[in-house]
Amino acid sequence: MTNRFQAVATVASILLLGVLMCSFVTTPALAEVTPAQRKKVLALRTSVRRAGNFFSQEKYEQSGALIEQIQSEMDALLKDGDKDVAAALVPIYNSLKKAHALLELEGVKLAPLKNPAEMAKPNPVPGGGISFTKQVAPLLVGKCGRCHVENARGMFSMANYDALMEGNNDGKVVFGGDADGSRVVEVIVEGDMPRGGLKVAAPELAMLKKWILEGAKYDGQDTKVSLTTLAPNVSTDLPKIGVTRSTGKETISFSKDLAPVLNEQCANCHGNGRRPSGRFNLTNFTAMLRGGESGPPVLPKKPAESLLIQKLKGTTSGERMPRQQPPLSDEVIAKFETWISEGATFDGPDPAQHVEVVAELAWAAGASHEDLSARRAERAAKNWALGMPGIDGDIAETENFYVTSNLGTATTEDLGKQAEKLVPRIVEIFDAPSDKPLLKGRMSLYFFRTRYDYSEFGKMVERRELPRQWRGHWKFSVVDAYAAMQPPRAEEFDAQALLAQQIGAAYVASLATDVPAWFAEGSGRFAARRINADDERIAKWDAQLAEALGQMENPDDFLTGKLSPAQAAVVSYSFVQFLMKDSRRYKKVLNALRDGQPFATSFSDAYNGSPSQVAAIWARSASRSSKKQSR
Repeated sequence: MTNRFQAVATVASILLLGVLMCSFVTTPALAEVTPAQRKKVLALRTSVRRAGNFFSQEKYEQSGALIEQIQSEMDALLKDGDKDVAAALVPIYNSLKKAHALLELEGVKLAPLKNPAEMAKPNPVPGGGISFTKQVAPLLVGKCGRCHVENARGMFSMANYDALMEGNNDGKVVFGGDADGSRVVEVIVEGDMPRGGLKVAAPELAMLKKWILEGAKYDGQDTKVSLTTLAPNVSTDLPKIGVTRSTGKETISFSKDLAPVLNEQCANCHGNGRRPSGRFNLTNFTAMLRGGESGPPVLPKKPAESLLIQKLKGTTSGERMPRQQPPLSDEVIAKFETWISEGATFDGPDPAQHVEVVAELAWAAGASHEDLSARRAERAAKNWALGMPGIDGDIAETENFYVTSNLGTATTEDLGKQAEKLVPRIVEIFDAPSDKPLLKGRMSLYFFRTRYDYSEFGKMVERRELPRQWRGHWKFSVVDAYAAMQPPRAEEFDAQALLAQQIGAAYVASLATDVPAWFAEGSGRFAARRINADDERIAKWDAQLAEALGQMENPDDFLTGKLSPAQAAVVSYSFVQFLMKDSRRYKKVLNALRDGQPFATSFSDAYNGSPSQVAAIWARSASRSSKKQSR
């Protein structure tokens, strides 16, 4: 198995190297520049290739140093250059953008990259006039291209000169000789356009107005030629706003203060089960920052310029938001403004999570044990009704559990008592604090009479098929914590071990929001073994390991979701058993999680390596053991 892993890793390295080299090299034709300028641009291209070679040799610092030198030489070349020089440098700039991203992953810090298209001086037109093809077209493509050149947002196209002069449904937007009366100038002066954080600088606006005052004439051969053809090296990309994590010093929390508002007031039109209005998805933080047809709605530290605030206040074109609802209160809008002023940061676990989940997680984190327990009881009733429609569940409550089943009142109460008796054992196995509830907010336990009932719960509540080998599974998400199980018939297997498996896994998962499922599941199965090592299910796990190992191409496949749930659970159990050979290290991970450390840091500090690195060591041991058992 080790040789197989090594072979795959070698192939992966070769493929990755090919991708990285492609990211450093581009070869479009040079624009019209002087011979001296052409020579310098060609030399820069050669330097870019050298930087790529350094990268492929894993000489990241040398690659980074050369790229900074290239950037400096580009800046010098642009000082006396014009638009043609900038056009020749744009392909190099695009290569450097990719190189920046790759080197940053390797920890190399680079100076910010300047876009030559934005630094170059306008090309003068003979006689002092403004050229549409050389000056106006690049400006319109760069500032308006995504919405009005490549598309026709608002029923207005600038695809070519004729389209621009035709205007929109309300009439013309350019009146030759009347710059201030031209709508295209008005929307820039008013700050309504361009959207997405783009700005028309004062010299650019002056140039546009001068072109209109001179008659808004066309100086090319064909008025139907696309503006992107006239400005081939000008990017139409809108600024991309990345996710910035909260520092903890902000006065407004996205998760607590804003996510509930977005979920209740905005998500129905902007993404919940339908095509988002304006292609603007507000159901998760990442999508919100990306924006829609009008570009990013949030400009960190610039609330007045952020389209989101303009829409909430009704100070920009179009309808005030939320549409067909009362405006948000001044107090709520002020929270959005303050949040943007403080950097528009994210304080939830995952920016890709639905804002409803983000809001619920924030609420649950701050809720009391009693309030969270009441919320989970409500959710348990909803889950039962969804999984077992029309069938009233028998309910029992204990100190640590809320139990629902279709097995009768007496059996339900007995199962609750069995689960409660296991709590001291779980506390002992995982060194849990004995003076606190095992799980804040209690844990819901669902028990089903038949395999069919258990399977239907998986389909209806979790929208998945449960592996046929399973007789129980768990879930923990801070907001909810539960286990669903089908108790054994007669001596089929040990009910105590089944309960310990689910409770133990949920407990370990509850220690931090980033505990991976494999670690919690493996820990739960280890708890089951401690309760009853002779349980028939545990013997089957050991027997199933060889088959699961045979499906793996890499030692960490079970960490990266490349195995089926059933196989991943068996391998996770084997891996955690391996980790528990030094129980002090394992308990060091648990203690670090209780102290608020991220899982990756907790694991690395305890085992001197990442889970993937330790899995490579475990894989050799597991392979040898598997071969011995098969003989």
